[in-house]
Parts: sequence; structure tokens; C-alpha cells
Amino acid sequence: MDGSFWDLDMSTPRTLDGLGRPVPGDPLPLGLTRGARLSRPKQIDFMQRFMAAPFVPSYSAANGFNLQRVLTIPITDNWFGTLLGQFNLQRFVSSVKKSGKTTPPDSASSWMQSIGTHLRDKSLYALSFCSDFLLTPDDTLVFSVEAYGDDKKARKKALFQHKFPHHNLTVEAVWPGLFVDKPGNYWDVPFSMSLDLASVASDSGASYHICVHHNSGSPERLDSGQSDGVPASLLPGLSVTSAFSFKKNIELWRSNAQKLRMVQPYDIFLSNPHVSASGIIGKTLPFFIAELYW
Repeated sequence: MDGSFWDLDMSTPRTLDGLGRPVPGDPLPLGLTRGARLSRPKQIDFMQRFMAAPFVPSYSAANGFNLQRVLTIPITDNWFGTLLGQFNLQRFVSSVKKSGKTTPPDSASSWMQSIGTHLRDKSLYALSFCSDFLLTPDDTLVFSVEAYGDDKKARKKALFQHKFPHHNLTVEAVWPGLFVDKPGNYWDVPFSMSLDLASVASDSGASYHICVHHNSGSPERLDSGQSDGVPASLLPGLSVTSAFSFKKNIELWRSNAQKLRMVQPYDIFLSNPHVSASGIIGKTLPFFIAELYW
């Protein structure tokens, strides 16, 4: 249900943090979306610490074969940062092979000088800094910035999360924001901001979910290729999506037999046999307001 109605992140190698967003109103299949998981820098840090991996490889058809490494920066007890570096190994090897074919054998420059020249190529490197700040036990602020050596636009992201007693609030701003449509086209939106308020899921009772999304600026294709035009939900404007649902659990039968102390079933559900039924009914209401210019 989350994958069909809400803007869950998807995994992508196009960014250093490994995240992208489906086009609002045009969600990707549930198998391609991802919920709240461990961030990419924290995943790499785990591999470095517990799997003795000095570098973590990454491959994509667009960027080739890369090597990544993370440096963790503990600032205070409730504030730490991560520095993620990436080196494009495939592009480096290709450039060395290409220069070896064009440079005559009796060239004055040595092989080591040639390697050093290629290593100074800024397009081989990318850097990302992420800062996690725990304001209170219920408030979290995350800020990240990605910079690329080949003069791509730096990506910046700010995320604020607050836990109410019965609600979860998430406010996110990204500039530029990376979005993916169903055909697999990547779009850059100069500025994108979203506000998400959801009631805490319960076993029974009413719940609701409200998401407000705002885009600013003209979207651009990240790579060349044919497309059917800019998706309408990425144009400058404001969109609101809300959902209301009611869930009810009914217990039909439960065994009152006493359980043996020294006998434990292989399945925990068998320790208390019962028959129950559950039903949920709800409605989603999308609303889009496009900005008009005169």
C-alpha cells in the first residue's frame, strides 16, 4: 500500500547516497521501492568495520565501476557526520589505455608521470558529506551535500523528522531533486520540498496519511534520450495526497488450554492457537495545483 500511494525512495546508483524518488502520482512497482533503511554511508561503514573491506565496489551502466570508502566523524554524543568518497576506476583504466595507444614509446614522460596526470583528473572523483544531528529523543535533523568532479550540479538535502505520541512528521527539501518515472527516465527538479504526516499504525481503528509536495523550477532530463515530455507532477506547483482508512480485527476463537511449561512449539503462534479475521477499508484523494505565470 505504501509503494502504491506514497513517494517511497528507490535505490539508484546515480547518486552517492543511493536514493532517488519516483515521480509523484506515478509510483514505481513495490519491488523497486524501498522504505526507511540504513543509509548508504552507514552500510559502507558497516562493511569496512565488520567485513574488513577497505573499499566497497559499486557498478552502474551509466557510471561504470567505482570504488567507495567512508570516513566517520563523531562530533558529539548526539551529532556525527560521514564523508563518502568515490573513485571511478573504470574511467581511470580506460583513460590510461587510451593515452598508452596515442603516446609514442620513446616519449619523455615516464609511466609514473602519466599515471599521476590521469589521477589529477577531477572527473574521476565524487564526494558526499552527511551530518546527522539528534536534537531530542524525538527530533532528528539530517543534512547532506554531494559534489562531483565533472562539474555536475551539487545535490543538497535537508531532512527533519519528529515523532508525536500518535503521529510521525517528516519534512524534506532537496535541491536539485532526482526523480525517476516508470520508463526509467531520470529528471532533475531545481527545488523540491515535501511534508508528510502519518498516524502511527495500529492493529485496529482509524488512521490517516497526508502528504504535501511542492516543486519549483523547470525540470530537466538527467541524460539524453527520447521521452514523452515532462511528467505533469514535476512541473512547478503544489500537490496534496491524503488517505483515510479504518481497520478492524475480530477474534473468532481462541484456545483456553493450558500450555505445558517444558514443551515449546517450533512456531510461536502455535503456543496460543486462535482464529481471527481482519479487514481494512479506505480512500485516497490526490489533488494537484499548478502554478500559473503571466
